[in-house]
Amino acid sequence: MKKYRVVNKWRFYTFITLFFVFLIGFISLIFSKEKAYSSVQEIRYFEVEVVEGDTLWTIVSRYITERDNMQKIIYDIKKFNGMDDSLIYPGDIIKIPISYK
Repeated sequence: MKKYRVVNKWRFYTFITLFFVFLIGFISLIFSKEKAYSSVQEIRYFEVEVVEGDTLWTIVSRYITERDNMQKIIYDIKKFNGMDDSLIYPGDIIKIPISYK
């Protein structure tokens, strides 16, 4: 029977320690009850075509039922559409998140 001899004890103990750390990590990963979920979420919206005389305020008041904080809703809609200001023109398409309907 062949006998093995440890030449470098520090390297041997480092290998054994790392081996068990990875083994325990792998086993805990397999048997964990936590599930990973993506934080990417698709926001559903409907589109409104701007007609002559429309403002963001009139469009929002026509389609949105909650009127508590219209300024915040208009701000969110501007942010959602990538608008810098509140200027809209006939023929523009405004996207309104369904969460506000």
